[in-house]
Amino acid sequence: MCCNRPRPAVNTGQRHARLLPRAGERSSGGAQSRTARAALALSAPVFEYVGATALTIVSPFTGKTYRFEKPGARAEVDLRDRSWMAFVPSLVPTK
Repeated sequence: MCCNRPRPAVNTGQRHARLLPRAGERSSGGAQSRTARAALALSAPVFEYVGATALTIVSPFTGKTYRFEKPGARAEVDLRDRSWMAFVPSLVPTK
């Protein structure tokens, strides 16, 4: 019971389960294209250094060290560090 109201009855005839393919199995074209789009959306972000000298950054979230050897250097960043790296001066997201 929520908010002093009874819960509505669940109609089991309208429930549908969607099974995902196992590793190595192919799915239908529509599901495969959705999976491919999802993989692209979760790809590692890349940042480019636009400063004057080298730069080393240690993430407070993952503990990973990112090294930019020279201006124009690029590095892939962990998804968990993306929002934090966006606030570092002289770093520009490239994708």
